[in-house]
Amino acid sequence: MNVQMERAVPDGFVYEQEQNIMHGRYGGTEFLIVPRMAEGQFQIQLYVDVESSRGKGQFLSYLQAFQQRHSFVKYAGYNGKDMVSIFVASQGQEDKENLTIAVSEIASKCEENGVHNCCSYCGNARPLRPAAVDRVPALICQECDGRLSGSGSVQKKENLPLGVIGAIFGTLIGSVLWVVLGQVGFIAGIAGYVIVFCGMKGYGILGRELSKAGIVICVILSFLMIAGAEFVSLAITIYNEMGGLFAPTIWDAFGWIPEMMKESELALAVAKDLVIGYALAIWASYASVKNTWRQVGESHMPHTIERF
Repeated sequence: MNVQMERAVPDGFVYEQEQNIMHGRYGGTEFLIVPRMAEGQFQIQLYVDVESSRGKGQFLSYLQAFQQRHSFVKYAGYNGKDMVSIFVASQGQEDKENLTIAVSEIASKCEENGVHNCCSYCGNARPLRPAAVDRVPALICQECDGRLSGSGSVQKKENLPLGVIGAIFGTLIGSVLWVVLGQVGFIAGIAGYVIVFCGMKGYGILGRELSKAGIVICVILSFLMIAGAEFVSLAITIYNEMGGLFAPTIWDAFGWIPEMMKESELALAVAKDLVIGYALAIWASYASVKNTWRQVGESHMPHTIERF
């Protein structure tokens, strides 16, 4: 069925024809309504802070029963974070009445259980306004409005020193795979990919935000760690081969590396492993690094915000 938005606007709501979005307040709760043309339905979107509400359990229980109470409601659920969605089937002339029933009942339950609107981006219950961010309906606070307009998505403040520490730990973890594979005489691009991936993951966790500078740092550390992992693998080999008298500990084995590297045959073998390893690592991780670089760049681009 064709969803006719302009004929289904509940009283007190506004239909933004250009964006094809309805928005309005019922009681103390702000709603957004968008069409789902393929399914012949309306989606009522409710950005709310359910987690900190005093009646979370009662509200969610009511929401589960909401679908059974009304034949026109095809789905009512909570995403576990910040949005309640109600899908209402389009029934022609009954659409306005059905949508009014849905928003009025949900608004009443929100008030009863202390469920309040929250910002679609930061989750805070500040003064909010409906808008379309890159054509996507949202409720945004003034702070997020300014950040989105000026520098892209709402950014966490990057902590470069902690990010570097996280990248070091991440690449160390990834290097373990390189050493393990090296001990069985195998060089694989997946090991290089894991080192790069773990480095960026570690940077993002401790540094709070992965920037382009962070990506460059992670790649450089990954290349250094690949070389380090190769020499660790060589030391383990020396320890296994010379153990006992000449290299009773793994640290003694490391001490033999400079002397052993004077042998041209071994030096060439190590160089060959590194060249192949770097080539495979670049081949395996190039697409991932490129995609992450693009995403980071896009996240800092100003968004298009249409305020209602």
